[in-house]
Amino acid sequence: MSKKIFILAIVLVTAFFIVSVFSSCRSAPLPEPLPVEEPPPEPYTEVYVPVPEEPPPPKELPPFEPNAFERRVFELVNRERAMHRLPSLIWHDGAAFVAREHSIDMHDNNFMRHTGSDGSNIRQRLERGCIKNATSLNASIAGGWLTPEAVVEAWMDSPVYRPNILRREFTHTGVGFFQRPSGSNSHFATYWTQKFFVLE
Repeated sequence: MSKKIFILAIVLVTAFFIVSVFSSCRSAPLPEPLPVEEPPPEPYTEVYVPVPEEPPPPKELPPFEPNAFERRVFELVNRERAMHRLPSLIWHDGAAFVAREHSIDMHDNNFMRHTGSDGSNIRQRLERGCIKNATSLNASIAGGWLTPEAVVEAWMDSPVYRPNILRREFTHTGVGFFQRPSGSNSHFATYWTQKFFVLE
C-alpha cells in the first residue's frame, strides 16, 4: 500500500512540475523581432537634359571691296584654268573677306600656316564668312611675293598648291592680300591667301 502511495506521489509531483513549466512558458513574453536593416537611400542625382538652342542667324559681313592685287590674282587663276579647259571660278566676297583676315593674322602674329592664331581651320574661317554649306574646300597661302603674277606662278610651280588652281570640282574662290606696313617687323613684306571651295 505504501508503495502505491509513493508512486502516486511521484506522479503528482511530476505532473505539477510539467504544468508549472508549461505555464511559465506561456506567460513569458515573446522576444521582439530583430530590426531589418534597410540599405541606405541612393544619393539624389539631377540629370540635366540640355534644351537644343536654335542656331544664331548668320552675321552680316561688312561690305568687301577687293583691291587691285586681289582682283588680279582672281583673273590670273581663272586664266590658268581656262588654259586647262576648266570652268572659271566664281568670286565670293565672304571667302575673300576671311582670306584677307587670314593674311592679316599671319602678318600680325608672324607665321605662315593654314591654322589661324586662334586655332581655327579653313572650314571654320569660311563659316565666319557666312559659308556654311561648302562641300569641299582648300586654300593656298604665300608670303614675300611682290606681285600677283609672281605669287600665281609660284603656286602653279608648287606640287601642293597647283592642284588647288586646277581642281575641276571647285566652283568658288576668294583672295585676300595684305602688305606689311612701314615699321612692322613681320617676316614677309606681303601675305597672300586664296580660298577654294564647292558651293552648290
